[in-house]
Amino acid sequence: MTNQCMNVRMSMSVILEIMDGSPWYLSPDIWTVPGNDPEGAPGQPIAGMPCYMWARVHNNGSELVQNAQVRFYWANPSIGFDRNTANFIGTANVTIAAGAQSDVLCLMPWVPTYVNGGHECVLAEAFHALDPLPATPAFDVPTDRHVAQRNLSVVQALKKMFHLAFEVHNTSRNAGQFKVTTRAATAAEIERAMGIFPKVGESLRGAKPGAIAKAGFLADPCPDMQTHGDAKPIMETQLAGRARTGLSVVGQLDGDFALLHVEQWALGRGEKPVLVGGLSVLVVGSGPASAPKAAAGQK
Repeated sequence: MTNQCMNVRMSMSVILEIMDGSPWYLSPDIWTVPGNDPEGAPGQPIAGMPCYMWARVHNNGSELVQNAQVRFYWANPSIGFDRNTANFIGTANVTIAAGAQSDVLCLMPWVPTYVNGGHECVLAEAFHALDPLPATPAFDVPTDRHVAQRNLSVVQALKKMFHLAFEVHNTSRNAGQFKVTTRAATAAEIERAMGIFPKVGESLRGAKPGAIAKAGFLADPCPDMQTHGDAKPIMETQLAGRARTGLSVVGQLDGDFALLHVEQWALGRGEKPVLVGGLSVLVVGSGPASAPKAAAGQK
């Protein structure tokens, strides 16, 4: 091969990407469609009902890619999960021209369980022999353009109180110390989250944005309202390698709706905490201005 041909070949590339969101665990390029019609309206997975998953894949390179693979996963509401703990749904193939994008459907639906009321987090990754995945079981979502995650649940407050059960994972083989915190979403993050579930956003039009008071964590997957006052605003936990533990995030809704982020931080000896996972909870009230259950995709 001549140097000229080698230079031409080297100038060509395949650069696949599924875009992250802001925060990174709210990707706009992943969405779910509950029901039997994969072309239907995007919405939250509903327990016991088939659900289809889509991903928007970009080819940012200068070369046509043929038969790139896209893998789809779901997990229970979780922070810090990896390929060993996520549930594989299926694989699709796609051909994308240089500089183009394509919406890719996973033809294999999955049925969310009743255990978590249909609240699931979903993840997709795109790759090719010319643009392979890193050789690790970890989903390094913030730094790996191949993979993106959408981790948003919609819950309805009862007498202003809410809770959501979720899991904290240690994806390392070694024991680790972690802390779990909450933070209020910004106005821009709330607007972007509404776009993930359009029916929810539409039903909340004109509603009064609020805030979450007394947000915290309990080591109970199904806490009653009497125990909400015992919630810790920050929860620290030691996990063995490849272990997980269950917690609930709880709080009180002031207003018609609010978006709360739950984030997991790895704690190293003398090192700055590292954000390793996150999930978001859109809490809606039960008043007239709030999202009806059907619109919010609830059971």
